Amino acid sequence: MTAQIKLALTLASGFVICCIGFGALHAQNKAPAAYWVTETLEMSDQPAFLKAIAAVPRQFVFRGHYIVLGGKITLGEGAPPRRITIIAFDSLEKAQQWFNSPVAAAARAEAQKFAKIRSYIVEGVAN
Repeated sequence: MTAQIKLALTLASGFVICCIGFGALHAQNKAPAAYWVTETLEMSDQPAFLKAIAAVPRQFVFRGHYIVLGGKITLGEGAPPRRITIIAFDSLEKAQQWFNSPVAAAARAEAQKFAKIRSYIVEGVAN
């Protein structure tokens, strides 16, 4: 094999490795995730509240997925909420779309009939 062919193969393989590395770095710079957090602070009617929550099918959480849905809460600092829900989204925009959707608004309105709720959207860190 001539020196020119070896040089061409070396340059070509270096180019391929460089492209792969650039693609990996570019993939790491995607927008950070966002989380919709709902804290149930007080409940006036727990069975009615849970029935209202169960009436919202999970498939309506479009573009997101549950991280926490109820579950046992262990005391850390301060008074814990009665219940917590965390839904992860790919971006802050997608979380806001869910929050402003008619399905989410109706679910919040129904749940607020039976409980005092605090909810917010928080942006995660970029990976």
